[in-house]
Amino acid sequence: MQRLQVQLTEAQAGNLRKTAESEGTSQAEIVRRALEAYLRRPIQAREAAVRARALELIGAFSSGSSDAAENHDRYLAEAILEGNEPSGGV
Repeated sequence: MQRLQVQLTEAQAGNLRKTAESEGTSQAEIVRRALEAYLRRPIQAREAAVRARALELIGAFSSGSSDAAENHDRYLAEAILEGNEPSGGV
């Protein structure tokens, strides 16, 4: 582990000390847990945004084909072999 010196306000230091005592753990462990939770937030926010954008696409396009759901594998294979858009318009 690496050592890091951090300056806290009196209130933060007091709350940290009380929390560590009540949980029976070290102040350093509390800080490590809090930092880990904070650092994960941007990743989770980006993943949530990607999921939301993907869900917005549901039903946004029309293939013009009534059998695209049943024959999507065939349409995809055709598109790959032909090197262009699938014939089903998927």
